[in-house]
Amino acid sequence: MSSRGRSRTNAGAALAQRKILCIVTGGISAYKSAWLVRLLVRRGASVRVLMTAAAQRFVAPLTFEVLSGNPVPLDMFAPRSWVEHVDLAQWAERIVVAPATADFIGRIAAGLADDLPAAAVCAARCPVLIAPAMNDGMWANPAVRRNIERLVADGRTIIDPGTGELACGTEGTGRMAEPEEIAGAVEASFGGRPLEGVRVLITAGRTEEDIDRVRYISNRSSGRMGFALARRALELGARVTLVHGPADLPAPAADEVKRVGSAAEMRAAVMQALPRCDILVMAAAVADFTPSRTGRGKMRRSDGPVSLELSPTGDILAGACAKRRAGQIMVGFALEESGGEAAAKRKLRGKGCDYIVLNTIGPRTGFGAETNRVTVFRGTAKVAETAIVSKDEAAAAVFDALLGDSRLRKAGS
Repeated sequence: MSSRGRSRTNAGAALAQRKILCIVTGGISAYKSAWLVRLLVRRGASVRVLMTAAAQRFVAPLTFEVLSGNPVPLDMFAPRSWVEHVDLAQWAERIVVAPATADFIGRIAAGLADDLPAAAVCAARCPVLIAPAMNDGMWANPAVRRNIERLVADGRTIIDPGTGELACGTEGTGRMAEPEEIAGAVEASFGGRPLEGVRVLITAGRTEEDIDRVRYISNRSSGRMGFALARRALELGARVTLVHGPADLPAPAADEVKRVGSAAEMRAAVMQALPRCDILVMAAAVADFTPSRTGRGKMRRSDGPVSLELSPTGDILAGACAKRRAGQIMVGFALEESGGEAAAKRKLRGKGCDYIVLNTIGPRTGFGAETNRVTVFRGTAKVAETAIVSKDEAAAAVFDALLGDSRLRKAGS
């Protein structure tokens, strides 16, 4: 395994040696473009970057030079720069504009070429992917909508912005898609969709078991790992049903999203969706116990000591494995502190699932962390392992391990 923590599997293989030109324009989301470049490079792509003058006010060109390993041309009239846009447009297999401001969208929709980034788009013969980022009022502006429609008609791909808190302080649609989503769209544009036609059911987040009307039992799961798995399945072309409990971040836009609260609600949602799926990935942190009785009102300190009796919750994964149909693939997760491999294998046998994903509790792994270390077992065999990597990279390693399963060829046919 390399020192950069790559999985032993072929995560991001669709981008290996691919030539990507990233164009960064002048929006606050430009800081996210640094992470996008890093993701593309990690997945094996050769990346070049062009920046508008406004983008350079948000992020220094040196940042992108270091991350891409290539110089960032800035001056349209520097020696040889007058042909730089042609050279880069011919070199690139894909051009990605992220963020794409309303101004830049208008200029390229009109075919203008008054700086290096716009000239490169104008000269491009390869697919161009555009990730807009702007205020919600600007995104809804009729002129912007016309420019978007013109770009789509010209064959450009629009990576729709998300909805949430915007830099101006309002809530609405206009925030740039997350770098992982953009990288996935670039990868998919090269035909990296081996799960086309496969239906994947993923659980994520935590459950909350009510004690009374204001208190509950839960755990520290953030939902990041399950949501990363959902994003990766979507990138690979799967139809994704996401069943999730409370989480610390917005859920990805899967084909079907079901929000639940308790373990019982999650079990019901999973069992309802189970017959229609080809793969079940149980990444949710489901409570093992729930209060035997729930108070009708708020318990008060003045009522004196309280004894809390807990009852085991239903085992969702074991129940799903018991009701599986032929050809379904069952994937469980095991969070362990020590003796993890043995415990994970015992859980795999006890639940009756095909794969178990072991992740350990540590300073940078497990609940609440943005990184993870995973080991994937099929039976007693270790089929994938990562160092400490981002949860998106861990999700890629998990699905890479599943892609070799012969049952998927029948599911996707």
